[in-house]
Amino acid sequence: MTDSRIETIARQLADARRAGSRIALADAPRDFDDGFAVQDRVVAMLGEPVIGWKVIEVPGGPVIFAPLLAGGLLPGGATWQVHGGQPAGLELEIAFRMARDVPMGATGEAVLDCVGSAHVVFELCQCRLTEPASVPRHVGLADCISNSGVMIGDAFTGWRERDLKAVPGQFMVDGKLHIEGQSVDPIRALEVLAPALEAHGKALQAGHIVITGSLIGMNWLTGSHTLEGKIDGCGSVRGRVSTA
Repeated sequence: MTDSRIETIARQLADARRAGSRIALADAPRDFDDGFAVQDRVVAMLGEPVIGWKVIEVPGGPVIFAPLLAGGLLPGGATWQVHGGQPAGLELEIAFRMARDVPMGATGEAVLDCVGSAHVVFELCQCRLTEPASVPRHVGLADCISNSGVMIGDAFTGWRERDLKAVPGQFMVDGKLHIEGQSVDPIRALEVLAPALEAHGKALQAGHIVITGSLIGMNWLTGSHTLEGKIDGCGSVRGRVSTA
């Protein structure tokens, strides 16, 4: 993809993100390399500090990631005020906050040694592309994999000794069960992120928050609601959302 095409697509996505709108791209990234290149330009145009990462291990494909930006960081109990009138996407996840920079070449236990705490979080999502369910992975990558932020809930201990695979979780909306699910493998998500970042000239740094995949899939909401996400034996995250 030429530099001018990257720039054009990135500017469309950055403008859509600022406006809280969804757009149809006349020209789109053709592969994962294009997706990463556009993502880098979008982040540069937005000009916000990177405070963490979203990571997905694509089945039969690469490990992809997207930055979490400072403007989207919310504490538990806050209200996520969604601008632009589009639906709010919510995912319940386990996250890790890094206490130290991850050294180059670190894998496995060396990456885990750099973690300071584990948390229950909501990933806050807005897709800047029309028909989110049908967006190809490499195109969604350019849109920062729909990330808009993260709401940080309870910290929990014992995460390193516990098997975090298939841990049940529940998502409550206005006090009623909305959906249940279970984790995939949060530890593996963290471990594969570090070398994937390094391959792209980036690194996990002290203070970065790593979200590791949804227990409940993507849930699109409109209107105003109270939210609670609970993960068995880990804790919860509570807050509000308003798309009005």
